[in-house]
Amino acid sequence: MEETVSQLMISKFGRVINLEALQTLSVNTTLEELKIKKLRKELSNVKEMKMWEEKIAQVRWELMMKTKEHTKKLHQMNDLCIEKQQLDSRLNTLQNQQGNAFQGPRKADTEARARVTELIQVQAERIQALKEEIALLRKKGGLLLPPIHHPQENE
Repeated sequence: MEETVSQLMISKFGRVINLEALQTLSVNTTLEELKIKKLRKELSNVKEMKMWEEKIAQVRWELMMKTKEHTKKLHQMNDLCIEKQQLDSRLNTLQNQQGNAFQGPRKADTEARARVTELIQVQAERIQALKEEIALLRKKGGLLLPPIHHPQENE
């Protein structure tokens, strides 16, 4: 049978052909298409990687600038805390040197505080009453009159 194949090859091609070598030399179109697709994908990936590297570099730069800014603010805050501590210490020293002259509430302060508290309470009650009157008049559609003056307002 091999002899018949060899004779057919000689008659058709003029010599004996090595079919195994011919198969390795033939072009596989599917393989070539996949290679081209792979190269295109690699090119796309390289472009995308470059874009991401640029974004990463930009974000690193922004991070570095924010870190510097926050470090500067931390130093300022530290300086302010140190200054506050020194001022607190100085204030404590001055208060201790004053003695007992201003310790405890004075009677005049207590009385004044009581009067102011009472005045605030009276004013709060008047404000609430006026709000209720305004709301009532709005519901009825009536006119709004100026506030009523009480004799205590002259104090």
